[in-house]
Amino acid sequence: MLRLLKFTLDLFDVAPVVQLAPKARPKAEAKPKKARPAQAALLPVAGDVLSHHPQASQQTRFDGRAVYYELLRSRRRSMTFSVSTAGLSVRVPFGTSQPSIEAAVQEKGRWIVLKLSGMQQREERMAALKMDWQAGAQLAYLGGTLQVSIDPHAVATTLTPADLTSKRWDLTLALPAVSSDKKIRDTTKKWLLQQATQHYTARMNHFAPLLGVRWKTMTLANANSRWGSAKADGTIRLHWRLMQFNPDVIDYVVAHELSHLRELNHSPRFWATLAGVMPDYEARQKQLKAQVLPPWE
Repeated sequence: MLRLLKFTLDLFDVAPVVQLAPKARPKAEAKPKKARPAQAALLPVAGDVLSHHPQASQQTRFDGRAVYYELLRSRRRSMTFSVSTAGLSVRVPFGTSQPSIEAAVQEKGRWIVLKLSGMQQREERMAALKMDWQAGAQLAYLGGTLQVSIDPHAVATTLTPADLTSKRWDLTLALPAVSSDKKIRDTTKKWLLQQATQHYTARMNHFAPLLGVRWKTMTLANANSRWGSAKADGTIRLHWRLMQFNPDVIDYVVAHELSHLRELNHSPRFWATLAGVMPDYEARQKQLKAQVLPPWE
């Protein structure tokens, strides 16, 4: 029977989590109280607001800057902190006192501020890169730039090089002159999905023999937190928007997932396997982590 094992390659916006050392379980676990509306539990804090979680029920301050955070109580033995685009969430065992929580939050203050600031900067960059789906729209493609145009007389979507030296292409959509933003966006995505299937398949067929593995199925993924994944049965999933990255980065993700068909882990043997076909994988990994894509919609 195939092992139900699956390994994934994280996407850049996975929420970071920090877990504190386990503490002794209280003798008597308190029953969770009915949560009050988040805003009703909070009072205004003087100074700048660094972050305000939409489900905030607690607040703290770091150097005069307010952080409104979500507090969750559960049957667990440790306290954890996680930062996402929503803000800070703190999960604690039932019975943990508020002074203990505040002390732990302050202890992790430097990490919290760093992660919240980084998340806000990334959100600002994402907003600045938001796509405007009209004729003339531009998007990243294979390390270059793709400009979208419309031709009501065209019979099919076509790609033509505008400047191969600078990696610029023109993508002409066979659409009416007056087309909605959604129609332009969806038609572009349909074409990009087709290109992704062809490109990924070719690269997987290139690396599989080098690694001495066989892949069974390749499907396109649209997950919010994974660039790719691999299963023991030879199933590979790759994010379709990798097509907007440099081909070297795409190859890294492809080779990474195929390497899992030999080593379903991230052990030293796995990284040695990957290095055998891609000696510079660490440099490509750094490129992947540095990538920022605007929201598609």
